[in-house]
Amino acid sequence: MQAFQTGEIPHGFAINENGGLIHYKYAIVLAVPMANQSGWSGDGFLSFGSDWADVRLRVAIHNGSTWSVIKTYDVTAGGLRVGDQLPASSQKVSIGRVKKGPNDTVDNAPVSWLLQYQTT
Repeated sequence: MQAFQTGEIPHGFAINENGGLIHYKYAIVLAVPMANQSGWSGDGFLSFGSDWADVRLRVAIHNGSTWSVIKTYDVTAGGLRVGDQLPASSQKVSIGRVKKGPNDTVDNAPVSWLLQYQTT
């Protein structure tokens, strides 16, 4: 059986075009169950979709001791959803919008996240 949870990425840029933090209030942090722990089995996946505009996201994954995985995703309005399998040690996921350049002003196009797990 699969379990799903979904939500929206907050409006506003969390990260500037040079990778610097603008403000953390524009990001979201998800607490996620580790795979193969506490009744969860199988793999966890996180994916994103957008409409009306292309959006860049920064995703960081915390493994219980450090923010070890940091990746940027370009989520296109006309394309498929994008994402990856979560590492088995994932505890938290931080997601924020990234400015693609100094003239990028589209900080409020709808972008959603989908968290998917296989349950026992």
